[in-house]
Amino acid sequence: MNRLRKKAQAQDNDAFKPSQPVAGLEDENLPVVSDKQKRVVQVPIGFMGLRLYMEFRFIGMIGIAFVVYVFGALVANEWTYLMASGFVCAALTGALIPMLILLDLKGESSLPGEVLSSEGTIVVVKLKRRNALGPLSWLLPAKWIRLTVDVVRRGRDGKTFEKVFPPEPVLIESVEDEQWFEFPTPKLRRGVYVIRGLEVSTCFPLGIVWWSRTLSVRENKKEVSITVYPKNYAMSGHFMEQLRGVASTMGLATHASTITHQSTSFRSVREFKSGDSLRHVHWPSVARRGVMLVREFDQETIPVFDLLLNLRLNWKSQEQFELAVCAAMSLCHLGYSQGQLPSLLLNPPIESKEMESLMYDLPENINQGVHLYSEILARVEPMSMKGVRDDETDVLDFSVVEKDVLTLLPDSDSVMKYHPETGDMVCYPIELVIIPLGWDFDEDAYGEGGGAKGMSFATVRKTKARSQEDVKRALGPTSGEVVGRIEWEKDLEAL
Repeated sequence: MNRLRKKAQAQDNDAFKPSQPVAGLEDENLPVVSDKQKRVVQVPIGFMGLRLYMEFRFIGMIGIAFVVYVFGALVANEWTYLMASGFVCAALTGALIPMLILLDLKGESSLPGEVLSSEGTIVVVKLKRRNALGPLSWLLPAKWIRLTVDVVRRGRDGKTFEKVFPPEPVLIESVEDEQWFEFPTPKLRRGVYVIRGLEVSTCFPLGIVWWSRTLSVRENKKEVSITVYPKNYAMSGHFMEQLRGVASTMGLATHASTITHQSTSFRSVREFKSGDSLRHVHWPSVARRGVMLVREFDQETIPVFDLLLNLRLNWKSQEQFELAVCAAMSLCHLGYSQGQLPSLLLNPPIESKEMESLMYDLPENINQGVHLYSEILARVEPMSMKGVRDDETDVLDFSVVEKDVLTLLPDSDSVMKYHPETGDMVCYPIELVIIPLGWDFDEDAYGEGGGAKGMSFATVRKTKARSQEDVKRALGPTSGEVVGRIEWEKDLEAL
């Protein structure tokens, strides 16, 4: 029954399937794989990550040796002394050899650079003998090693960690000079994954005492990590017809804009100015009037937008928030493909203290643009304003001047969808809305007309009480003009 129960748990957890046989483990803190093992004394050595696990049989052997020694002293029998010495030598040998074997092992591990959400990857582990004893190393063969890979996902608060692999170790029959192992992971969720170390343990050759050692796999004093990015779906951009347009950004070469082509609609001619292209000179008019004239075109307007992802909203479920992050990533790619990369805004702001625990490990010297947005969106998590003091709450500070600002709002409805792989699933839709001008200004607080005549929004905000103004601005916009509805990821392609 225990074996069937473990098999069912492994299937439910989508456990990895290594090439080596896997032994069961009841307590993830113990490297010993016996259901009968209940009494274990753990002794942290504090040297090179070593830990000693003394089972009851080891303590019993020492006790028997002491009793035999006392009995030999009472009867004055040399054979009894020899028997007691044999027990002590076996205990010391069984405790010393496993420690020397583990000290002679060196481990390395690696992860691929980039993975998309809902995809799996492979953790590669290398174990190597250092042969520190030189020619005498063959006297200590590394056999029956149990290996546990400690891969964790950073939690929602940025400080806690969630295990990726189940705690069952892999049994390695023998480690020669160098040996490689591959561990397929289950499907990974969006986030940051870290290899905190490799734990190797053995009781070879006598099986009396277990030794465990944690091998560090840091590279350049940094943890080996992998970022799982949100998925990106190609969007048709039908909603952009409802956005305001701006003039062509010809000549404004920044990281957020690309050169757009000028309209081919010819309007009139005008006099030549410094900086005009000679390709636009209208030579028939020059010959007729004797003045340098150039063609003037109708300037096209391009629908552009900025994007706000509000982490403080009341998201109904983690799946609804993941849909919003996926939609935000797709919108960033859409704007980039249209020639104008939108600015990605977060609430709370990315520079705020609330975001430090999530964004502290952003890669340095990263390219500004889609790559940076991918790193940011891989780390965001829903946030609550509960327990945060007013003086610790950072509020939004932006104005809608040239572009419409889009945001994603959670819908309270739920719909049922059918997925070919998972079957029926409950989806929580989100809405794509345009943030209205003055969304953070409460006219009712100042009466009709919004205050004194000629008073600007900036002046009014300075005179308003913090308890009313900042709470509304900290929560962020909660309404606007709906330009699209997304029930699940399949709707993004038709948006």
